[in-house]
Amino acid sequence: MYTGSMELLPVVVIIFAAFGGFVLAAYLSHKKKAPEPMICPLKGDCKAVIRSEFSSFFGIGVEKLGMVYYLVIAVAYGALVAWPALATPTNVFLIVGLSAAAFLFSLYLTFIQIGFLRSICTWCLLSAILSTIIFFTSLAASDFIFTPWLVGWRTPILIVHLVGLAMGVGGALFADVFFFKFIRDLKISKDEAGILQTISQVVWFGLGLLVLSGVGLFLTDPAAYSQSAKFLTKMIVVAVVIVNGAFLNLKITPHLIHISFGDDPHKSPEEELQRERRIAFALGAISMVSWYSALILGAFPSLPFSLPTLLLTYALLLAAAVTGSQVMERYIGRKPMAAD
Repeated sequence: MYTGSMELLPVVVIIFAAFGGFVLAAYLSHKKKAPEPMICPLKGDCKAVIRSEFSSFFGIGVEKLGMVYYLVIAVAYGALVAWPALATPTNVFLIVGLSAAAFLFSLYLTFIQIGFLRSICTWCLLSAILSTIIFFTSLAASDFIFTPWLVGWRTPILIVHLVGLAMGVGGALFADVFFFKFIRDLKISKDEAGILQTISQVVWFGLGLLVLSGVGLFLTDPAAYSQSAKFLTKMIVVAVVIVNGAFLNLKITPHLIHISFGDDPHKSPEEELQRERRIAFALGAISMVSWYSALILGAFPSLPFSLPTLLLTYALLLAAAVTGSQVMERYIGRKPMAAD
């Protein structure tokens, strides 16, 4: 972070990157509404990407979120250049935290392009690169001067951590409830898929809060947390949630409209429908067990168990949940399809 005794170069890099990101986001916002095609140097379909169902988050266009973010970063660092005294631990933490959130969100959007849309938008990728530059330059320039300050704010950070956990657990629960409700007729409509996608965004938002606040908690006492079996198990569980959520929300949920659960055998063979059905049930079970495991681990200040014991218990719970999900899938799959 810029202070009177610090080099100006990192701050200049951040300001220029933020300015470039703002211009780029404004360009994408314009092209999203324009009827003419877009030039995409990496031979992807930029127009399809920026108009996909993933081009908004909670109903707000991601390009608009990008414009706001880049503008805030440019103004914030410009203020630090003009008034170095503003580089307090609180302000440093807020700026670095914001850039970290934007960096994680850019990874999420990039993964969607590669993993689901299977098309890269050159300009979206460039925005992700600028967001990455801003985050790592901001982090390096901060000299972690906010770390001692975090200790005094451990309780608020813990509250944010619990809010993220509650959003994730609640979202996963509602996702499963609605999922089982929607497949009573062995098919998922577009409206129902839209509801599931909105719930998945709530889960991803909660997961983002959980990860960012978890890093904040770790920085308050790295030595203690790195030796805590409970904390390490929870971090492994969160990693499982991320990987599982990527498959569940970016592979299965977007295809629920196309996976008609036997409604249209001409679109997909019955064997493929059954396989997709089993995957959906298994990933849903893993999601529920993982989120509730994280909740239980977070509810206790400490646990008298070793890391291998906690991981073995978690693995057994996952195995039992996946087995139960397959039994339920077979039961639902045998039900006669409801008449339209």
